[in-house]
Amino acid sequence: MRIQLLTHSFGPEVSPPQRRWMAFVRTFLEQNVHVDVVAPSLRGRDWHPFTRRERQALQGRFGFHGFHFKMNGSSWSGKVLAQFGMVLFMVPKSLLAPRPDLLVVTVPALPTLVAGFVISRVRRIPLVVEMRDAWPELLEESGVVRWKFAEKLSVRAIQRIQSSASLVIAVTPGHAKRLSQDGSNRVDVVSNGYHFASLPHTKKKRLDSGTRLRVLYLGNLGESQGLEEVLDIAAVSQDWMDLRIVGNGSALPRLESRAAELGLTDVFVPPVKAKGVLEWYDWADTCLVALRDDWESFKYTVPSKLFELAGYGCHITGLVRGEAAELISKYRLGMSVGGDVLGVSHTLRNQIVEIQDWKYDPVTMAAFRSDYDLESLALKYHRLLFEHLSKLRGGEA
Repeated sequence: MRIQLLTHSFGPEVSPPQRRWMAFVRTFLEQNVHVDVVAPSLRGRDWHPFTRRERQALQGRFGFHGFHFKMNGSSWSGKVLAQFGMVLFMVPKSLLAPRPDLLVVTVPALPTLVAGFVISRVRRIPLVVEMRDAWPELLEESGVVRWKFAEKLSVRAIQRIQSSASLVIAVTPGHAKRLSQDGSNRVDVVSNGYHFASLPHTKKKRLDSGTRLRVLYLGNLGESQGLEEVLDIAAVSQDWMDLRIVGNGSALPRLESRAAELGLTDVFVPPVKAKGVLEWYDWADTCLVALRDDWESFKYTVPSKLFELAGYGCHITGLVRGEAAELISKYRLGMSVGGDVLGVSHTLRNQIVEIQDWKYDPVTMAAFRSDYDLESLALKYHRLLFEHLSKLRGGEA
């Protein structure tokens, strides 16, 4: 079996889709699947994700068909517009690569969806669409398209591509159900997860537990997280809470302005990598996972960060609902909180001792890691694609 993957992020930068698909591609190659990846890369077509020794040990053949393309635009809408320029590079690169048995497109970057649809039609090959975010619902809820007629056309176009795909992969059961209701014929679920073996150890216990609660948000500072509420909570909790927000994103200037209005200082920290991430996790008493509560699609959205935090053994405070909140409860990862700013502040204030004394349960941790390890999920994905291709070749699709 040969597959071709279209993605907006594969390497060498580190991102949730990159971590997911690097693990999946490695497993596919170990299963003697040939994989061609078409993606932008700041290092161009000469970059390779595997060492020569690793390549010799893999059974399948790997090809990276990269092109130099940099995502510009500071706002969400600016990034979306910039990404559509990527299609002009991605389509010819894909067409020049070896013909695959299955074309796999991973989204949230909508241009890859468009490119995949075009390529699948030109080459007459089955299209597998992986929806890592809840499109097209997010398009309607975010208001990123200002003109209603254009928004309706975009929604219909996305649904048309989804329904034309021979297989659609969702990352949560709730989104899979919604996709089926919207007309997608074959829908399955391969959850997000984390490569837990890459973690050198679990969270180190804070030695100087004090009366102040250390609260950390580390990740993307975008429109989806609703971090203005987090700042409001910190503002009414300054007597006993230390908040740090580590990262970057389109919402950062607005958040910095809001923090200044509230009199909050020393809140924002530039992005960190590798060891620096774990040091911040060790600093925190609790780590936030946040999604704004006014977008309905977030009921069936689980932030990728949740899997990393849980796998490291962090106490999680979830400003989330739906399936994300259910995961926190099921695996006893911390707590989900809701309500107004004062209510959330009051809940956290009353739980300081419990949060600081919290320690993950080894049995629950083992179950969580087993269920959401990327290597195990990769084997499930491989089995899905193999069975799907067998059905197509057998004339059952």
